[in-house]
Amino acid sequence: PQDLVIECSAIVNKDGVHGIKLGNIPKNIASILRIEASIQDVCVEAILKESKDLAIACLAMDVNCGSFEMAEAIYNEMTELQKKYLPNFK
Repeated sequence: PQDLVIECSAIVNKDGVHGIKLGNIPKNIASILRIEASIQDVCVEAILKESKDLAIACLAMDVNCGSFEMAEAIYNEMTELQKKYLPNFK
């Protein structure tokens, strides 16, 4: 996406922070960034809508998760441990 922001190298000096132009990102790296951007997009939507289903979907999208069942288990554990801070996520 055109509005995607990624971490990159920069020079910081008395005049401020100056990003170093990367040019075109290789396709294999760009594909990973697109997946991560999609995950973050669903994550934001889950938070704004306070949606359990979207939150679990977001977790399941991550290749490190392994399965929908694991995503649901992670969600359940996280919301139990963080219920003080996530009162609307049940």
